[in-house]
Amino acid sequence: MALTNTKQAKELAAYYSKMRGDSPLTFNAIEGKEGDRLTYVAKIQFAELAQHFDIVPTDKAPKGVMLQRELAASRGRNIAKYIKNNDDFIFPSLIAVVEKIELTKLSITDIVKATLPAASFRYFVDGQGRLFGIKDVLKALPELGNQCVDVKFVLSRGVEADAQIFTDVNKTPTSPNASQCIAMDSRKVMSTFAKDAVLTNEHLRSRIDFTKKSVTASSDSPYLWTLNQYSKFLQMLTGTTSTTAEKLFADPEQRNQWIAFTNKFFEKLQVNAFIENSISLGRGEWTRNSIVPTSVFLKSLALFGKVILLNFASRGDETPDWSFMDKLSDVVFSTINPEWSGRCLNYRGRFEDKTFNHRAMASYLCMVTGLEVPEELETVEEEVLRARADILKLKREANKAQTALPLEEDV
Repeated sequence: MALTNTKQAKELAAYYSKMRGDSPLTFNAIEGKEGDRLTYVAKIQFAELAQHFDIVPTDKAPKGVMLQRELAASRGRNIAKYIKNNDDFIFPSLIAVVEKIELTKLSITDIVKATLPAASFRYFVDGQGRLFGIKDVLKALPELGNQCVDVKFVLSRGVEADAQIFTDVNKTPTSPNASQCIAMDSRKVMSTFAKDAVLTNEHLRSRIDFTKKSVTASSDSPYLWTLNQYSKFLQMLTGTTSTTAEKLFADPEQRNQWIAFTNKFFEKLQVNAFIENSISLGRGEWTRNSIVPTSVFLKSLALFGKVILLNFASRGDETPDWSFMDKLSDVVFSTINPEWSGRCLNYRGRFEDKTFNHRAMASYLCMVTGLEVPEELETVEEEVLRARADILKLKREANKAQTALPLEEDV
């Protein structure tokens, strides 16, 4: 923002004054050149960080000035929870813009003694959430005050240049997607469960992508679904949430029982040629017009599997009889099957992936196999009929609008 008058300059000075300290901060730092700047990296204790830095007051910024985005308090609280719940927490470095640093060269090359004067404004251009989390956790656990985090100090070059640092730091990084986070996470029980469930399933381990959030319709992809999608499948199948799954599946025996069921389930599903070809061959011409390699189908299978378990439980069979699955052999899992209209396909023949679609698909699979449906699926078929009526109405209106268009020679 170009300062065009004295009033604007005063407003900006008053704003920066809200980010000054009440005592100096002294630390040893490594000095280094980055581009045309000298920057200083130091280990700063949590207690010092909390004392000498505050959240940027975005609501008090002069018009046209933005030094930071508004803090998402929920993210800060999640960071505090992460620190509380894990002894091996670790953070990337924070970036602080400061008005002035007083430096004293030490005998060791590139090491300096630095002092941030009390009157020098300072704020985090990157790391506000971590600052909030650290401040929050110290309220309950002040003994963590001697823990450290890396801070990179950058001298201010004015409001526009300082704001540019925020943009440069935040616009290019790509966050890992959900599948990648699950694949690399060993702390959450659900992540371990999902990976084990895939890797121990001979039918699926070459059909679940561990690197992508979703799989494209590319015919040369060997994958049907992703690890993220399969994790959601397991949660729907087991009727758990992210929180309750952590408790239920903390017991390895519980996980192994569910894995045994899913292995048998996907084995029996392959009585159908559409599903068998998809699982044994991956994506290709045989799946191009199939509903099988879709997220909505996988979630529908989760509900279908849940109903199977309920039926097994109600019968009290020691050795479950899976013969009902043979009735799936004649089901056409192609988009040309009109049965999917109003269940997972809309009037344009496009997939919809909502709770109703999952239930409508699962309801049909239950009807075909003769399973007794739970109360939550009892009224689904009525909703399907209404959805199909809406589809027919929309098609008629679309056709009517098309025929009402003037011919080219009439224009």
